[in-house]
Amino acid sequence: MATILPFKGLRYNPEKIKDISKVITPPYDVISEKERDDYYQLHPDNIIRLILSKELPGDDQSNNKYTRSAELFDTWRKEEILKEETEPAIYIYAQEFTLSGKKYTRRGFISLVKLEDFQTGEIYPHEHTLAKPKEDRMNLMKACNANLSQVFTFFEDEDAKISNFLYKVSQGDPGTGVIPDIDFTDIYGVKNSLWAIKDKTVIEKLIVQMKDRALFIADGHHRYETALFYRDFIKDRGKGQNGNEDSPADYIMMMCVSMEDPGLQILPTHRLARNVKDLDPEKIKSSLSEIFDISDLGSDCKTETLTQKLSEDAHKHKIAMYIGESDKKFYILTLRDEKLLDPILTGEYTEWKSIDTGILHGVIFDRVLGIQAKNISKSESVKYIQGVEDSVTKVNEGEYQIAFFLNPTKIGQIKDMATKRHKMPPKATYFYPKLMTGMVVRHISSCH
Repeated sequence: MATILPFKGLRYNPEKIKDISKVITPPYDVISEKERDDYYQLHPDNIIRLILSKELPGDDQSNNKYTRSAELFDTWRKEEILKEETEPAIYIYAQEFTLSGKKYTRRGFISLVKLEDFQTGEIYPHEHTLAKPKEDRMNLMKACNANLSQVFTFFEDEDAKISNFLYKVSQGDPGTGVIPDIDFTDIYGVKNSLWAIKDKTVIEKLIVQMKDRALFIADGHHRYETALFYRDFIKDRGKGQNGNEDSPADYIMMMCVSMEDPGLQILPTHRLARNVKDLDPEKIKSSLSEIFDISDLGSDCKTETLTQKLSEDAHKHKIAMYIGESDKKFYILTLRDEKLLDPILTGEYTEWKSIDTGILHGVIFDRVLGIQAKNISKSESVKYIQGVEDSVTKVNEGEYQIAFFLNPTKIGQIKDMATKRHKMPPKATYFYPKLMTGMVVRHISSCH
């Protein structure tokens, strides 16, 4: 059950920040070191200085990137660079974008959501997390006592009741106001709009409509788990509320989007493999032919053709492959029957036979190429990449030996895996576009 609340968000003060596009960034975990430097140079008040502060020579426990983020956060609040809302609000956030020549709008809302443990609650993850990123986010959360970016979730909304409600509130329902509080186009060409909804009647309707719904994490698994640790940390220090009252740390800032929203788009993340011992293209194809039908597309297959071939017969499991070395050809691998995977994908990997990324990791990587699925998160043998042409170039130049291309994971597959409390392989999903960080920030000072 989703328990949501409005809150007094911190937003960039338009009187001090004239161009908000210069202070907003994508999520911290998709920003390269060079991009971080670019954001630093873009504006002295860019949110990058809070979410991904630089390490400096001489840093120690009392003076480091986390303490500098905290000091700057306090300064921005005192100087009202980040200004707190006068009353609690829920924020409707819309992103307009073009993908494959088609225009989309993804619309959801940002609110506080009560934290629930994964084992017993109805907030479901779909991927494993790593210790190092959680330690990093925990240090930042302790220093700033804040949610500096929102966790991204989706929920079932079969009758589109909530989607329609959000549209009316942000696009012209009488008395609610339709002019967005934030409206800009980012460097990726995505139009970002945010409405601060303070009408108590509207907020209460949304709270009631969401109360029986489960939430599925799309992006932000590390931040969500960090918030669970932080909640327990606060309780252990005796800073929580007495009795059954909620502590501010029992809640996290979250973006919630309808599963039926046409703007909830997922892109594929392709894979490059290297360090395959004694790679022999013919032996690999022979091994794969035991469970896959293999179609030879030749050496001059265009990206559009490859994508089209992959998307044909959508009910079938298809993976495209490009082998380097002496081969340099494209292939489509079509699984003959999921039952062939029964003796291969067992135990915790049983559900992987229903998703292409699971078949790639659990069968092709693990059994054919010798790259262990259980250790793949720590492996330097696999690279995750978005572009087809870039992937082929890296194989042809010898940096990697084989490229694998995938169809996007379906939203229903994520929900099904998560509901069964199974985890997908790394990078099984890439929700596009990324939510921008800095649209609204939450200081963990109260539940409202």
